[in-house]
Amino acid sequence: MRFLSVGLICAMGVASAQGVRPKPSDPDQALNMRGDRLPPIKYKDMTPAQRAMADRAIAGRGAIGDFSVILRSPEMADAMRISRANTSLSAKQSELAILINGRYWTSQFEWTVHHRAAVQAGLSEEAISAIAEGRRPTALKPDEEPIYNFLRELMTTHQVSDAAFAAAKGSLGEKGIADLFGLVGFYQVASLMMNADRYPMANADQKPELKPLAQPIPVVGAGFATAPPPGASPPVTKTSTVGKYKLELRGDRFPGLGYDEMTPGQKAVVDKILSGAIQGGSGGPLNTLLRGPDVAEGVARYGEYIRFHSTLPNKLNELAALITTRFWMAQFPFYAHHRAGTQAGLSETTITAIAEGRRPASMPKDEETVYNFVSGVLKTTQVSDGNFAATKELLGERNMIELLGVVGYYQIVSMAVNTDRYPLPEGQAPQLKPLANPLP
Repeated sequence: MRFLSVGLICAMGVASAQGVRPKPSDPDQALNMRGDRLPPIKYKDMTPAQRAMADRAIAGRGAIGDFSVILRSPEMADAMRISRANTSLSAKQSELAILINGRYWTSQFEWTVHHRAAVQAGLSEEAISAIAEGRRPTALKPDEEPIYNFLRELMTTHQVSDAAFAAAKGSLGEKGIADLFGLVGFYQVASLMMNADRYPMANADQKPELKPLAQPIPVVGAGFATAPPPGASPPVTKTSTVGKYKLELRGDRFPGLGYDEMTPGQKAVVDKILSGAIQGGSGGPLNTLLRGPDVAEGVARYGEYIRFHSTLPNKLNELAALITTRFWMAQFPFYAHHRAGTQAGLSETTITAIAEGRRPASMPKDEETVYNFVSGVLKTTQVSDGNFAATKELLGERNMIELLGVVGYYQIVSMAVNTDRYPLPEGQAPQLKPLANPLP
């Protein structure tokens, strides 16, 4: 079974094809970890959970990509594993999506690795060069163009037009769109991690392929100020009774699923959520992500960790969720975390300022540090020296990585609900307006 675990840790839990490798005499040499701001942790200094993660890497494909960074939170890393055994995307389509993501985040290591993989999968050098230079490729093929258009709109406007949605659905199907959310969603977490670390290239003499660009993907419409397309029809809600549980799923472009309409894979995910085997509700992105059951389960487990088990203080967790969903203009999750944020100790003044696209005034030091860190990485795709140092001093390495995990999770949630045009509760007015600069 193939796994995607926060970006480039593609098979962390899988033994080699030749069987389980014997444990090496020098685990540090076998891991061959690299890092910049977050230097590798010596095997002898690891916690039991970190050693277990390292042992799986040694037995599998090794410490690939952001492994050294995410090792700071092995429990979160484990929660973020997602199976790609049943993806409907071809290798070429997957690599195209990963390259678009890598270019958006200017993630140098990720781009270099997947440049080679994309060529091997059949993507043309012309298309790859255009994406690297921030241009639209001129000769996209029929199985490539719907993905490029869909992701271009989603990343530069945080919405998807009817035309781009229809083309993607026609080419990929609903499952393909869900698989795309899983792929891009988890790779953007890897980009966040590696950019925070300033993760080095594989060889000291290897030159980065991506130049810093003010606009790494050509902007559609008015960018973040582009208003979402209106719903064409009332949302479809389906209510089912599953044993002693009541299940209600709703959506707009992805109509609510009834339990009796689901595939065995979809039912298996829902059963785990209803029984509490995976903590979480049935609102928000679940109805959309269920179109790809592996993605739905992976995101649900990720969300369970972020919402219920993260070591990050709850107030700061909620602040990061609000900043991220404001950036994405994701109405439903912002509405939900407005209430959760006040319960966690955030002031209405702070939440209102974020909703209106103003920098909150007179924030406590911990909130100001998190605001600067999260808004900085979302606006620039990088982490400044000042924000890195201040956040590390406030939270420590583990909780700084968990903070990035919160941002990554709510970006996936926002992608799904915005694409679906997921409805607010009846009678609830939207709190967020489209702004060209949502995080001053």
